[in-house]
Amino acid sequence: MLASLATASAIVLAGCAAFPPAPSTVGSDWPSTGVPSAVRWPSDWVDSLSGESEAVGGPIVGLRLEYGAEHWVWRIRSTDPGKTDALGESNAEPTSGVEALVDATDLSLVRRHEVTLTKAEATGTDTSYYDAVKASGEEWPGPRLVELVRVVDDGRPTWRVTTYDTEDGHLAPRTL
Repeated sequence: MLASLATASAIVLAGCAAFPPAPSTVGSDWPSTGVPSAVRWPSDWVDSLSGESEAVGGPIVGLRLEYGAEHWVWRIRSTDPGKTDALGESNAEPTSGVEALVDATDLSLVRRHEVTLTKAEATGTDTSYYDAVKASGEEWPGPRLVELVRVVDDGRPTWRVTTYDTEDGHLAPRTL
């Protein structure tokens, strides 16, 4: 609990002005020591996060492991269903989204803000985010998922996954 409070405080204080931008590529901000074992594996938590955490608004459309202010966080992007009126109509646009940083060890919310989703993120896929995580091949103690991004490939929406080899630190992106 103290660790997550310290993480939240450090990241919020480090970035009071604006929500910190994502690094240009996955892993570019990581220390040379690699990903510590305390960082949670997405296959263990991604299904339960939607609907149970204020970090996400709706279905997840992307996640990435990042390191900043000496703390590991998951950057999670999701759809935002918006507010509903008395008739149950949503005020959200198809591109309405939420981006959140959550502590990578205990999944506590660090920070959250509204975003406009990319065309790929706003377009549905035949594969759910949960099925994409399962298809990533993440399995202890082998490769772990460190990035899940909705992309358009050959004109159709799909998922790109990046795994991290826990043995040699190699990052391997592939499209599902």
